[in-house]
Amino acid sequence: MKKYFALYLGIGMVGILVIYTCIWTDIQRSTNHHAFSKNYTKSASLDTPIDHLDVSDIKRQIIDVALYLKQARLHARCSKTSKALRYACEHMDRVLKRFGTSFENVTKRKEYKSDSVCPEYYVDNIYGYRVQNCSYSKRIEEIVTIVRLDYGSHADSTKFFSNGYGGYILAVVGDYGGNIKEQNRTHVIHLASSIKEGEALNKLIARVKTKYTLVVKNMTALDSDSRIERLVREIERLQVTAVGGSIRNSDSVWSLGCHQRVLRNYTVAYEEGYDESMHDCVFCDHVDGPFLIRTDKLKQVQFDGNLTPMGLYEDFFMRLEGEVAVCPDAMFYMDSPRRSEITTDWEKFGRKRYLYKLKFSMGLTIHFGCNYPYQCKKGKGYVRSPCCVQELADLNNGVMEMCEKAGVPCQLNAGTHLGAVKLYKVIPWEIDGDIKFWCEDFRTLEKAGITLRSKGIKFGTDRKPRNCSASEQPSILSASSKHWHIDIWATSSITGSYILRSQSRDLTRIPHNGRLVYVNKNPALATRNVYPGLFRHKQHPSEGGGGTNVHNRFTSCLVVDNQDCIDSYYEEGNIQFKYTLV
Repeated sequence: MKKYFALYLGIGMVGILVIYTCIWTDIQRSTNHHAFSKNYTKSASLDTPIDHLDVSDIKRQIIDVALYLKQARLHARCSKTSKALRYACEHMDRVLKRFGTSFENVTKRKEYKSDSVCPEYYVDNIYGYRVQNCSYSKRIEEIVTIVRLDYGSHADSTKFFSNGYGGYILAVVGDYGGNIKEQNRTHVIHLASSIKEGEALNKLIARVKTKYTLVVKNMTALDSDSRIERLVREIERLQVTAVGGSIRNSDSVWSLGCHQRVLRNYTVAYEEGYDESMHDCVFCDHVDGPFLIRTDKLKQVQFDGNLTPMGLYEDFFMRLEGEVAVCPDAMFYMDSPRRSEITTDWEKFGRKRYLYKLKFSMGLTIHFGCNYPYQCKKGKGYVRSPCCVQELADLNNGVMEMCEKAGVPCQLNAGTHLGAVKLYKVIPWEIDGDIKFWCEDFRTLEKAGITLRSKGIKFGTDRKPRNCSASEQPSILSASSKHWHIDIWATSSITGSYILRSQSRDLTRIPHNGRLVYVNKNPALATRNVYPGLFRHKQHPSEGGGGTNVHNRFTSCLVVDNQDCIDSYYEEGNIQFKYTLV
């Protein structure tokens, strides 16, 4: 037992270390990026202290670590991460073989049996797949209802169905154009033009009584290529929440329609593609085309009736718990997903998700900017939004620009200086700003502060100097914006970069949120003397991040896996604070 326990601790900690220090930009595919698929199980969290682990089930706990490694390996993008994970998985495989199993065996997905349609089997490369006869198969019209919105493009609903389904599947149609007629298998709900798409879909979904709903959008026809039976089979075999198909648009161009999603740093990025497949279906975070979903789940999640079409489905899949898949051999004829390039079309979605930027793999990027009311301080355990960070940076840079114009060699100070050295910008969990200058320049700066009023910056004097001696309390000027305050400290020291004011042209400059500003002559050395372990991240002292201990952990967030939780970041590394790439 001791031998296995030591082995588990060693390999388990290697796996944990790899995941917690290398994968931050690679494995996050959704807001619940630490959660397993329901096809995986876990008995101990990676956050569980080693001394509290139940050593009576070492094999189960090693398998849990293997499952984390498998997920990380699947979604790793960078070469260093992929190599580290491959080696970690190989070591874990050797450990598991001591227990009579293997890494691939314990991490493979479970296969389930479909109880609604008969199984398929492969014949050969001429006949492909065939469906076996079975006694439990249900007619497709008994288990699937189609939900679609019509904007007047199909004057006759029967034209929507062509060979293969013939209109015998029940359809609930929302009619905006006033042209759709009620038919035997088509229920029509006439909609006023003022009803938004999300609200309209919810009205239609409320009428559905079958086990599954096929939600279609922008479709021009439904025929045998849609292979609805295949979608039913795989939603049950894969045990996913929803399953869609590929797309062929009106120009006969085919696309997979499967996207991976990353939500980080107030940015959502989508990349079309897949990391994993099973049964010739690929796993996704977002589906472009029509999709089949359990009706009870659809009624539970619903569409957001307040959103515009741009962002409606993006928001739906972000809120949809569980995995989604696309089976590309089920193909739908539809217009290409239209994603507007106009920022205001995405505005409601962006504000709901507090987004700063939205990116799609085809090159479309939506910048939401900061022209809306935003909060800056949500409490302990949160990072600030890009708008808040930029506001503080603008305040710092505004004061530094004032100093330059006044001929005063101001420098970033304290945590503001630390952020510039580590990140080239404001630390996202900063609570204020700090700048320092030579005390003899107090009157000059005090007078120059008037120029900041035109920028909406309040400038004042907190404590005036008497004789600029080292024995008296430091004098302080201050500047404030809507959400932020910075202290501008007068120093009596004439050491280091303040030896001669005439040498200010030789001060070191450093990028700070897009502007070059002055800092100490040797910025990393000056920072290290004040903040030991400077490249390890710690929260502000007011949130328990003070002291010289470089191994402080970030505070846990009240809302687990929220994008602005400080504990969703690692305590080391600056690349993770750049804008997200899938």
